[in-house]
Amino acid sequence: MTVDVEGMLCAQALAVVHEALRPLAAGTPLTVRGAAADVLADLLVWAKDRGYRATPRADGAVLLEVGTPA
Repeated sequence: MTVDVEGMLCAQALAVVHEALRPLAAGTPLTVRGAAADVLADLLVWAKDRGYRATPRADGAVLLEVGTPA
């Protein structure tokens, strides 16, 4: 599954990511695209605080894995 947060402020982007993650089963990947640098930084901290594995990709996207400890 992929969500696009391009043009969103941090709080809005994190809310969209949170809602996208809610129905996903453990181990399910979620790709987050379009995050500005400040949103990306907040997303990585947010994911770590919640125990998600967050892997930044070379294309600027972030791969989150649900229920997978960092």
